[in-house]
Amino acid sequence: MPANDQTTASQISSGAARPAVLINFSLCVFTFTTANWMLHSFLPIYMKAQGIADGEIGSILGLVSISALVLMLPLGLLSDLFSPRRLVLFGGCIFLLFAAGMLTAKVYWQFLVVAPLGGMAGSAFYIVLYALFLKVIDRNSVGKKIAFYQSGMYLGFGVGPAIGGLLVREGGFTALLLGALAGGLVVIALILRLPETETFRFDLGGYQRDLRQSRTLLFLVLAFVYATHFGVEQTSFTLLMKESLGFPATRIGLVYLAIGSWMAIIAPFAGHRFDADQNLRTLLLCGLVISGIFQIATSMVPSFPYMVVVRLLHTVGDVMMILSMGVMTAAFFPGARMGGSSAVVFATRTCGVFTGNIGSGFINGAMGYSASFIVSGGVLLAFVILAGAALARVLVVKDDLRSATRIEHTGPPRY
Repeated sequence: MPANDQTTASQISSGAARPAVLINFSLCVFTFTTANWMLHSFLPIYMKAQGIADGEIGSILGLVSISALVLMLPLGLLSDLFSPRRLVLFGGCIFLLFAAGMLTAKVYWQFLVVAPLGGMAGSAFYIVLYALFLKVIDRNSVGKKIAFYQSGMYLGFGVGPAIGGLLVREGGFTALLLGALAGGLVVIALILRLPETETFRFDLGGYQRDLRQSRTLLFLVLAFVYATHFGVEQTSFTLLMKESLGFPATRIGLVYLAIGSWMAIIAPFAGHRFDADQNLRTLLLCGLVISGIFQIATSMVPSFPYMVVVRLLHTVGDVMMILSMGVMTAAFFPGARMGGSSAVVFATRTCGVFTGNIGSGFINGAMGYSASFIVSGGVLLAFVILAGAALARVLVVKDDLRSATRIEHTGPPRY
């Protein structure tokens, strides 16, 4: 690495090592996830109240997922070439439009018109923010740093629906809309405090080399298959609790709060465990098996306490898997192409979520909400049986994370 590149990398790592920078990233993803899930967790109930059928709900949420692909790859590439912070700010503004439009829509076609904004906001925010995070952190104790970032996301996943449940109970869906908009405004304020990073030259051949590796292709297959169960949860979980088990809005919110808080607590332990041996085998295979078993068990839950316990056990597997995928993204792709390459990972994941959205929408209409969880859990367990040996053999990150930070620079940092 040339001397000027070493200086740049040192400056980036020094800035990123400051606790305030890591905390601000975590606060940013926490606040956005809180506002986003405050809205998303109750959207199926709101649409049901407007007379939207189960199949139509699945297609609307599927459109939210698949529309993310419209901007996903372009934004990933742009985050390597231009200011990532401005792109994240764009995502925050689009979210405000999505929240306002979705909770004022009344009929199917209106939901369809607004739905793409949700996908665009999510891709602009999650992809670019995570790419910026990976660009500015060093690789020392990378598992802990990624787990800390993800803990903010997990906590937002729990806090958002809990607040949403209270707002729906006290003020209906109008209060929910105002809460989501307020959260979006706080997100924008936090984005303005994020660090900037340097610009890079465009290298199409480099992206192709990154994505043609056999381990990257297997990683993408894993990302797709695993994400299908997120699509099922997005479409069916709230409806299962509301329609099949009769949970009130506040109890639905408490389930999410318990899940998110639990994931935020255990993620740092998983990150520490990874940093100790940098071996993904246990995280990957145990994560898939635990997720699959307790996804199926969710279909058999009879009451609120059992639901909390089963979902906490399920999310032990989720934490293992999500951390593994974050570490692989950091290890497999160099910093100069982190935005574009990680966008491909997110695009693949989004296709999996979309498949789960659409599939569960039709399964719910034909066989009930429980059947979706049985099918999606079975898919995860079948994937372990068919591909588990290859995952353990090929998806290795030790050498990549032990090497120096792989960032190719063309200019000084701008913060």
